[in-house]
Amino acid sequence: MSSSQLFYKFRRLAFFLVLVCLCSCHADLFSSSAREIAGGYRLKRAGDSGQFSLLIPYQTGGLIVDEIGWRKPIIVARGAGSKYWDVINTARAERTTISDLERKSDPVYQSIEIKPVEMAWRELHANKRLW
Repeated sequence: MSSSQLFYKFRRLAFFLVLVCLCSCHADLFSSSAREIAGGYRLKRAGDSGQFSLLIPYQTGGLIVDEIGWRKPIIVARGAGSKYWDVINTARAERTTISDLERKSDPVYQSIEIKPVEMAWRELHANKRLW
């Protein structure tokens, strides 16, 4: 057996092994149902319902949100039907809750553009986080 034939067989075997590994892992590597914002925080489409969840790092379920906005390192999201906003500092992994009045009166939060979640979803990329 020549070295070129051996290399060809090795290459086919290596490709097959990589394919088996990718197919057997539980990670959803090519998912279009979740898109990362930053620091592991993601928006995930909740089936075909038109709802979106804000997921925290290493979790599969999260808060169903209607509106969201971000500016490094802050994510601001309002849960479905809620009067309050969740504020996440991605640099410190801190989460707080504020009222709509607080959001509108604080200069830091005022500078963050709030969008309907469907619009925000379209701005995110499947395999690229914002920061």
